[in-house]
Amino acid sequence: MISHRHSEANHPQCPNYDASEANKYITYLDANSLYGWAMSQPLPVSDFEWLSPEEISLQQICQTPDDATTGYILEVDMEYPPELYDVYNNYPLAPERMSITPNMLSPTALSILNEMNVQPALKSEKLVPNLCNKQNYVLHYRNLKLYLSLGLKLIKIHRVMKFTQHCWLKDCINFNTEQGKHAKTAFEKDFFKLLNNAVYGKTMENLRNRVKVDIVQTKKRAEKLVASPAFHAFTIFDENLIAVQRKLTKLCLNRPIQVGFVILELSKVLMYDSL
Repeated sequence: MISHRHSEANHPQCPNYDASEANKYITYLDANSLYGWAMSQPLPVSDFEWLSPEEISLQQICQTPDDATTGYILEVDMEYPPELYDVYNNYPLAPERMSITPNMLSPTALSILNEMNVQPALKSEKLVPNLCNKQNYVLHYRNLKLYLSLGLKLIKIHRVMKFTQHCWLKDCINFNTEQGKHAKTAFEKDFFKLLNNAVYGKTMENLRNRVKVDIVQTKKRAEKLVASPAFHAFTIFDENLIAVQRKLTKLCLNRPIQVGFVILELSKVLMYDSL
């Protein structure tokens, strides 16, 4: 796994082959329709319930087939054994959202920052592959099985959610994928690709980020909206037209984020399963 921007191969087929150096081969691998594959797998449908401590069985969860009608989402603690640091240094397992502090930066990262004369942007959380132990890490049961098979150690199971799962998106995704394969124009190819992407996007849509915007042409209407407790901002286009932005006062959280979560988790399964 090449985690930096430049790498050179060195073997007899290379024009600048150096026999005094060790042979080095580069292979380009790409997962076509990564999210499409994930959306074709068994996804949560119904019957969501928390398991009691007495009902939680690691053996049962790890023996659950990938295509079973019952699935699990777990919150766990995992340990990264030191002997795996070199093995997964370029492609760490179990990425997580975290804030990077200056003391976490490697000597290479610090030298690049100094060379480019830039300040690190450390204020926001990022999805970071890392070799740290995992605390209260939430994952799909197929990811847990894979990570354990690759050497991570399970320390504790905090809680487990059980649900019914089926391949309920598979036919739709496969149809769009096949249509994309037979597309005769770039527009048609992108169209069917985006149809699949849009399905995933809707499962993870954060409705809390939505706002309400009114296009207003009268002073009376503008003053009424600005006086609202939900008023947030306005934009003046000209003397007779403004846009008033208000925060939502009612919110219906009706997006299946559990489905989007599993799609993301399964995409990691496909990528890490090649190790």
